[in-house]
Order: sequence, then C-alpha cells, then structure tokens
Amino acid sequence: MLKYIKNRLCRNFCPKKKPREIVIVYPFNTNTQELFLIQEHIHHYKKSFWKFVSGGIDKSGKSNREHAIEELAEEVAMQSNNVYHIYSAPKIFGNRGTHFYVAENPTILETAPENPDSDIIVDTKWVHQTEFQRMLDDRELLWDEATMCALQVFNTYK
Repeated sequence: MLKYIKNRLCRNFCPKKKPREIVIVYPFNTNTQELFLIQEHIHHYKKSFWKFVSGGIDKSGKSNREHAIEELAEEVAMQSNNVYHIYSAPKIFGNRGTHFYVAENPTILETAPENPDSDIIVDTKWVHQTEFQRMLDDRELLWDEATMCALQVFNTYK
C-alpha cells in the first residue's frame, strides 16, 4: 500500500523527464542487399529483442545525423562514408520523435568509442529481405515505424 501511495504521489508531483527524440540507423550493404540487426538484452524488460541500431538525441549542439553516426560507432563499432536521412516521424500521441538514417556499406572501426548504454548486445546478424520478412512473420521483429522504414530501405536498393 505504501508503494502505491508513493507511486501515485510521484506521478502527480515528481519532475518528469522530457522524452528525448531518437535516431535509428540501418547499416546496409548495397552489394549483398543485407541489413544489419542487433539483438539487445533490455534490462528494463529482462528480455532480448531483435532491433536496429538506435539511440537518444541527448547532446546539444549535434545534428540528428551526427547522433546517428555516433550511435553507429558506439553500439556496433561501425562507420560509414555515406549516412543519409530517409524519414522523420513526428512526436504523436506521446511517442518520441524518431529520425531514420541509412549507413551504406559500413566498415568496422579499429577502435570503437565507449558505449554508455547499460543494455547489452547479445547477437548481431546481416539479413536479406526474405529473412527479414520471415522474422516479421515469426514475430521476432515487431511491426512498427522502424520495420516499415527498414522495408523501404530494402525497396530503395532493388
């Protein structure tokens, strides 16, 4: 009962963090037509999920593209000479604003910057569109704006 009262009071009176916008990055090999996915263990949910390279826009003075390049380096130790914006989803109904980028033909960094995230990447893989569709059908990936944008990336390079 005490926990309920504390949560109720905090919901009404504690300062709320403003939800920050995020970037999602799709490393894509234009030669093999493959998209890079990560499986990340999310501590908050105590579960692992297949997802895309992503991160919060949390440093003032940096563009969304610069955040995308930074997330690519921090999360998966990759860099790309061609990172471009494909779509931005506005903040609607409490969702975060999201900015989607493609990183063409990324290469592995010799020395990656430290990743400040507490969630752990447990697996990675490159997938063709047929494998991606199977993962959607088997519910290994969720249908959302990020997966729809990923499908658009595959279609762009056909």
